[in-house]
Amino acid sequence: MGEIELQAALKSFARRARPKARSIRRAAVVMTLVLILGYIAFWFIVAASVERRVVEWTEARRAEGLEITHGGIATGGFPFTIELKIAEPVITRVGDSRVSWTAPDLVLAAPPWSLARIKWRAPGRHVFAGAVDATPLTLTATGLEGWAEASSGGIQRWEAWLTGGALTRGGAEPVSVRALLIQYLPRAEDLRADPPRRPLSIDTTGLALPEEEAKQNPLAQIMGSEIGRLTLDLSLVGPIAKAPWPGPALGWRDAGGVLEIKSFGLSYGPLNLAGEGTATIDRDGQPIGAFFAKITGYAETVEAFRTASVIDRDAAASIQVVLGVLARGPAGGPKHLEAPLTVQDRTVSLGPLKLFRLKPVDWFRPNP
Repeated sequence: MGEIELQAALKSFARRARPKARSIRRAAVVMTLVLILGYIAFWFIVAASVERRVVEWTEARRAEGLEITHGGIATGGFPFTIELKIAEPVITRVGDSRVSWTAPDLVLAAPPWSLARIKWRAPGRHVFAGAVDATPLTLTATGLEGWAEASSGGIQRWEAWLTGGALTRGGAEPVSVRALLIQYLPRAEDLRADPPRRPLSIDTTGLALPEEEAKQNPLAQIMGSEIGRLTLDLSLVGPIAKAPWPGPALGWRDAGGVLEIKSFGLSYGPLNLAGEGTATIDRDGQPIGAFFAKITGYAETVEAFRTASVIDRDAAASIQVVLGVLARGPAGGPKHLEAPLTVQDRTVSLGPLKLFRLKPVDWFRPNP
């Protein structure tokens, strides 16, 4: 084939291929539009379904004695999230035990293709009435958010974190916290165990007493009004019945329920504690427990008590000598104490030494 014939053949092929290329481009455009329109329809269908489920869930709770009201539901988050903004929800348990929670706007969010894991946020002012007595508890938080995994059996796992929080009872000064993380992440085998186990971990920093209360608290005057850090890794072991308060707590106690504390940590002034133990509640609803603690910063703590004139110079010197003999650690290196820590009759004791007495807990009484 000559050069002229080859060029002619190529031009003929190009003329035949051009319409096919245009057809492919049109098909691609049409397919893209179909996919986009299909996804838009899918998003709106799922969004409507989610909103309907929330309404149905709210109605279903009435049979459980819960009355739920709110200012309305707004849907957003398109294209990759379904976000429901529930305006100022109020949840009230009616009947003999009337407890209510009044919240700021609650936002729920999840991708439309996976609704099992839901993110939520609700910063602002929360009011709890009837949880302890007629005096309401008010929680304000700069940040309050988390996530939850839901199934047909309800919420199975969840996590919540708070920043810039303040808890007030009535008109009293608030107890404040810089940050708080709570995790409830049980495994399936934990819940199926006999007795069932419910693991919970708590990590808080900057927990501070109200200023006026700190002035009247001898320990706070010595060690400071703020706990630097408090951590707990525990498991609630025993059956928890669905019943009006205080039925679940008392039933758990009567069934031999215990709180297994796998680890705890406390950083308070110069004192640092780390340990493990078990706890429960006695017949009067007061906490009791036995723990084993590893303690550092004990020498600085004794000195702080001496400086505050709680113990005199000679007694402080004797205590330092005794603690120095009991302390463990490498020669020339940091030392620590290992000692039993108990809570009995509302008294916290370190070995034979009584540290302080707890206020009575009255939240096991029925709600008004």
